[in-house]
Formats: sequence, structure tokens, C-alpha cells
Amino acid sequence: MAQTSAMSDAKEDNAEWLTLRRFLLLLAAALLVVFPKVALGPTTFFYRDFGALGYPCGIFTRDSLLHGELPLWNPYSHCGVPWLAQMGQFYPLVWMAYFLPVPWSLNFLTLLHLWFGGFGMFWLLRRWQIGNFAAGFAAFAFVFNGVTFSCLLWGNYIESLAWLPWVVGCVREAWRQGGRWLAFAAVASAMQVLTATPEITLIGWGFLSAIWLGEIFSGEIKFPSSARRLGLVVLLAAGITMIQMLPFFDLLAHSQRNSGNDEATAWSMPAWGLANLIVPLFHCYESPQGTWFQPGQEFLASYYLGAGVLVIALAGVWFTRTRLAVICAGAVLFCWLLALGSHGFLYHGVRKIFPLIGVARFPVKFAILTAFLIPVLAAWSLQNLQTSPSKKPMRGVLFTGAIILLLMAVLVCLARFFPFPSDLWNVTAWNTLERAVLLLLLLGGIYLLLKLKNHPACGGVQVMLFALLALDAATHSPKIAPTLPASVLAPGIWQNSGLPSPPKLGEGRIMISPAAEQQLSYSHVADMNLDLAGKRLAEWYNFNLLDHIPKVNGAVTLRPACFDTLEHALYYTEGGHYGMGIVDFVSAEWISSANNPTQWERQPNRLPLVTAGQKPVFEKEANLLPAVIADNFNPHEIVYLPESCRPLVTVTNRATCQILHTHFALNQVEADVNAAAPALVVFSQTYYHLWRAFIDGKPTALLRANLAFQAVQVPAGIHHIQLVYRDPYLKTGAVISAISLLACFFIWRRTPKIH
Repeated sequence: MAQTSAMSDAKEDNAEWLTLRRFLLLLAAALLVVFPKVALGPTTFFYRDFGALGYPCGIFTRDSLLHGELPLWNPYSHCGVPWLAQMGQFYPLVWMAYFLPVPWSLNFLTLLHLWFGGFGMFWLLRRWQIGNFAAGFAAFAFVFNGVTFSCLLWGNYIESLAWLPWVVGCVREAWRQGGRWLAFAAVASAMQVLTATPEITLIGWGFLSAIWLGEIFSGEIKFPSSARRLGLVVLLAAGITMIQMLPFFDLLAHSQRNSGNDEATAWSMPAWGLANLIVPLFHCYESPQGTWFQPGQEFLASYYLGAGVLVIALAGVWFTRTRLAVICAGAVLFCWLLALGSHGFLYHGVRKIFPLIGVARFPVKFAILTAFLIPVLAAWSLQNLQTSPSKKPMRGVLFTGAIILLLMAVLVCLARFFPFPSDLWNVTAWNTLERAVLLLLLLGGIYLLLKLKNHPACGGVQVMLFALLALDAATHSPKIAPTLPASVLAPGIWQNSGLPSPPKLGEGRIMISPAAEQQLSYSHVADMNLDLAGKRLAEWYNFNLLDHIPKVNGAVTLRPACFDTLEHALYYTEGGHYGMGIVDFVSAEWISSANNPTQWERQPNRLPLVTAGQKPVFEKEANLLPAVIADNFNPHEIVYLPESCRPLVTVTNRATCQILHTHFALNQVEADVNAAAPALVVFSQTYYHLWRAFIDGKPTALLRANLAFQAVQVPAGIHHIQLVYRDPYLKTGAVISAISLLACFFIWRRTPKIH
């Protein structure tokens, strides 16, 4: 579809050697050259969220599916947390990778998305009447730049960027032509939503809205017909995603996250941040592991898009006055201003009018869209250079290049005479010199290309220009996407370390001490291999999922609000204190040493995960947290319940109750008890409203106990208790998604083929 439509919508120069097939082969070859060991399997990405968050989560999902269990609930993190309701769980391409050898399959999938994104950019620009070379140049610039390489640390952002050109192209054709484009646009849009990057989705659709309004006001399209088509695309895309979105919205409503989260003003581009567009290391610091970041902004290691690409794009703004180019240029400026966050004048004003932008959490994320927009502007500029009989466009490019080179020199001087404490001027200066040389080579290659009439020679120059783009991206920021041998992510590090066997599911948990958590979060170990090995031994973040060890805390985006309140008090309250009662209650069998996070100390007094017979004590909601973290909290003797549970509880004192048997699975807990009198049975598993309780097969009330956990009341005698996690939103969403996909298939079958 893509090849046929692109070739039909743009006039093909038969003498032009860069066909779609050759471009795709070149792009694949470039990715293989830049990431050879990752593509072939000996090494793996691991840094930041790729290794500590995304990969272990994927392995947990894969292992659950291989054992025949659908992981609605994850009992290994945060004393239990909703799982498939988390965003990003239903992206189908990742599920396919789960059943291939890991970590190679997940690494290869990342590179495959880079290739797919470049393919999409080439296809989009060919549909927009851009020639093959200019389209290929923009596609390489889209794949090889600082933003895209930074997103290798956060895998779902690569997936979302890869779908962006397809979404833009298909949705635009859908509102213009309808037919099969409606189905393609809905599927592409749904796939991007399922990557779990709401910021890129919202910003991308804002860009599409500007294009749509521009075409309406210019008279190119009619409002009624285009609005109906666009509405149908949105409806179908939303329907396809309901298998994910309905459970997610329910979790969001019961989680710690809200649109007013303070993190929404963190990690913004610094006031001088635009300087990094041409001097990538300007006022940056080198982390202990060798990766470079801006002070106070560590989400994107770089948003350098290539000095040469920026020069061509800026020059093109002046010489390409089409409506699309103006919209792109305006969107670039808008994104950079929003990325400044509180350092700029625009972010807070826009957020007051559109509070939904707070979903981005970190304002610097707005800079991600420029990785798509700047290459598009550069493509139009190159097309103008190739087709214009005038020499003005090339003179404009050379003049802009001279200005950028001058600004580079000025910024290097500023870094020399007005340094930040963490600046390394020699590194910055040499790095900038390399960027300047590559800029000159790129502009020289374009100038030579315009002069050459020999087609084989033109092909060689074009390949050289593509290589320069890849080289610039790969060298502009040291260790921007570091790798290690794939064995570093192998499961079983605790079991192979010589420590006694860790607790299994239902037997107990490990607990990272608050002091150890702080050390691990701000590690200063220079050797990346040693640093990762230490974090693996400490079972930090989500690494416990690789070893199938239940843990008190974890690293899941959304957590039930009641448990997050407790976790925040235990780990993230400065000067906070808690008693050992809560530690015993959560069944912490092992606690990491405050002095050495890789050393574990056994706790002899921990309680089992299921206890019974405690005396109920009713407290107001505000008093529950102080009560459970107090030094005098004795979970053997009492259980705290909110006042709202008083009408549901008849037990008033302690009772003799014996736990006969317990069994824990992913989505179910069972216990047999023998109670001498009516008693409370307490489960140190996170309370969530979708759990259902049954006694001897009959429904009973599930109580919230000790602020964030579960309890049921049993009558006297021997009884079988069953807790079952059921998600009706997932079932409803699955039905809606299936109907929406069938509707897309019907549209595709019943409408004419695309030409």
C-alpha cells in the first residue's frame, strides 16, 4: 500500500537511483553499522528505564503467559498492584517479541521501530510531493538524531515516534479521501496510543488539527465531510484501544496520579537549553557512568537534531512558504517554548487553558515532536534546492550555515569564560569542533550534489550524506545509548549469588531499606557493568521480576492511592520514621543493609502474609497512616480499619483463629481457616476495589485493613476463603476493541483500493 501510493502520488524520476527498496536497504544497513552487536544479539540496551523498568516488566508478562496465566495482577511489586491495566501492556508487537529469544527480540524490536519510522517518514514525504533524495535525507535525520537516540532509554517512545509519520499521513488522507484510508488511519492511531506515550499522541494530534484547520480555511476541503471522516477515525481508533483504555481509566481514577501532579513542572529545558541544538554538550555534565545530561533535566540526554539538518531546515523556512511548512515551523517554535516549562513564558499559560497538557509530566517531552518536524522542514528545503532555478536557496543555506558556525564559536567561548561548575570545556570544545566539521561536510556535499550531473556520482554523494547524518548522531553525545553484554539481564542473580533461597510467592517478601533505595537511585559507580550488577543484586526497581522475588516496593507507574500513601511515607518522606510493626506486617523476610544495598539481612519476626484473630480498631482516614507506621503498632494483636468499615464488622475483640492452608497465584488467593469465634482474617496484599472475597463460595465484604491492605470477617468454624481479582473493564474493552477492528476490516473490504 505504502509503496504503491507513494509512487503514484509523486512523479518518479526514472533516472533517480534511490528507489524505495534501496532506501530501506540503506537504512537497515546504517542501523546495523551503528548498532551491530545489539542487532545480532551479543549486547543489549540496559540504561535507565529500558533495563530497570521496561525489560523486567516484559519478562514478567511473558513468563505469566507462558505459564498459562493472564497477569491481571502483579503480586511481586508494591505488595501487589494492578498489571494489565497499566498503559503499554497491550501493544501487540511487544507481545510478539515476548515469544522470541530475549533480550535480543526486544532489542531488535526497538531497532525495527527505528527502521519502520524511517520508512514512514520516506512514505509520508513522497505523498507530499517530495523527491526521493529529500525524503530519504529527512528519514535518516528522523532516525539519527539526539532525541531519537535519547528515546532508546525509554523504549515506548521509540515505538510512538515510529508510528508518528504513519499517523500524520494516514489521518490526513482519511479526512481528504475517506475510503480505506479511514481503516488505515484508525489502526495507525490506535497503535500509537497503545505505545503508552500520551504526550506524543496529544502533541501529534494537535499538529494534525492545525493542518486540518488550515485546509478548511483555505478551501481545500469541506468542513462537513472532512469532520465526519475525522470523527469516524477518532471513534474507530478509540474503540480499538478500549481493551487497554477502559482498565487504565479505572486504575487512573483509583491511583496516586492526577493532572495536578507536581512532577509536571520538573525536567524542563533550561533557559539556555536551545544552545544545545548546535552545541550538544553546552553546560552539560558528565554522569558517573559517562552519559551526558543537562543539570536539572535528565529525561532527554540530548535533543540535538544535527547542526546541518537544522541549518537546512531554518533556511527552508524562509524559502518554502507553503502552508504546511509554515504550520511545521510554528509547531517547532511552539514545542521548544513549551519544553522550557517554568523557564519560559508560555507553558503555565497554556496549561491553565488546556490542563490536559499536564499529562506530559515533564515539559521537555514537548521537544520530542521536533525530531519529526525539523526533518520535514529540511526535506522541503532540499526539494526547493533541487528544483529551484535560482541560486538564492543555496545562498540562504550557506548564509544560515555561517551564522550557525559563528554561534557555535560564541557558545564555546561562553562555556570557556562563564563555565558551570560541572562543565568540561575541553570536551565541549572538541565535540563542537567535530559538529562544525560535519556541518561543513554536509553543506559541501549538498552543494556538490547540486553541481553534479553524473547520476552514479550523485548516488555516491547521497550515500555519503546519509552516512554523515548517522555519524553525527552516533558521536555527538558520548554513551547516549550505552550497551552491555546481554548476559547482564539474565534471570536468577539472587539464586546464583550464594544467598539463601529468597521467599517465593505467598511465603514472604524482600524489602529494600529506605537508605539503600536512596543510594541506588543516585548511584555513583562509574563502571556501568558493576553498577548494573550491584542494582541487580539489590533487586532494585523492577529487577526482582527477573528473579521472581516478591518485594515490598517496586517501579510501576500507577499504584493504588492507599498503598502509595504508605510507600511514600516509608521511602520518600525526608526525616520520616516508621516502626518495625509495619515491616513485620508486610512479611519482609529480608531487608537490605542501609550501608550496602547488595547485602541482605534476615528478619526473624516477620508475619506470614495471612494472619487472623486480631482485634479491630476503627480510625478516621487521616489517622490510619500515623497508626500503622507508629512504633507501637502490633500487627499480631490489632488491625486498623477505617470508620467506613464499622457497619460491616461485628467482631469486637481478639479471637482464636488458625490458618490451616494458604495458596497464592497471580489473580487469586486462597486460605483455609479454623475460627473458634467470629474473627478477622488479614491479608498483607494491597487493597484494590476489583478484588472480590468469597467464604465457602459465597460473596462477602472485602475490608481495607491497615490503611492499604485486605481483610475479611469469617464466622466461627472451618471455612475456605477465596480472593479473586476480576476486571470487568478488560472484558468490556476487549469486546469494543474487537467490534472496532471488525468495522475497520469491513471498511477496508467494502471500499475501493487506494491508488
